[in-house]
Amino acid sequence: MPADPDPKPRVIDLHEAQDVENHKHALPRLIALLMDDLFRLPGTRLRFGLNPILDLIPAVGDGAAALISALTLFVAARYRIPKVIIARMGVNIVLNALIGLIPGVGEVFAFWFRPSHRNYQLLKTHIPAMATGSVPSRKNDWFFVIAMVTALLLLFLFCASVGAYFFLRLLKAIFGT
Repeated sequence: MPADPDPKPRVIDLHEAQDVENHKHALPRLIALLMDDLFRLPGTRLRFGLNPILDLIPAVGDGAAALISALTLFVAARYRIPKVIIARMGVNIVLNALIGLIPGVGEVFAFWFRPSHRNYQLLKTHIPAMATGSVPSRKNDWFFVIAMVTALLLLFLFCASVGAYFFLRLLKAIFGT
């Protein structure tokens, strides 16, 4: 059979390409929204999320916020973001958690620093450059991210321990025993 003299033209759907690009950013954007951009201060352009609110919970709030923010590290490993960027993202999370241990100061710092939003911006910059197609991540990348998340879990335990210690000291000071 002869080839079709008038083949159908191939149509490229630009919206489909945008959907793929948006899919890559979905989880980090959701985390940034929930942790740093969910609420707006009335009459201002200032936004905040659950991060400063979680910081108000003694013993576990800082660690819980750090673990939620750490999910973006898995997305970064999946799209083979350079390890130096993943490390920078981890430093953002750790810095927020450590300063969050200081009562009063930690909440204000989380409101100002917005680590999940910063990490989302880093991913938004580096995902298009690194993942032009479906690129499988290497075992090395996953080991690095698992080590970072393990460090964040240890940080969570540290935050919980320090918070519990100060809470017990406060109870002892109030009720004496």
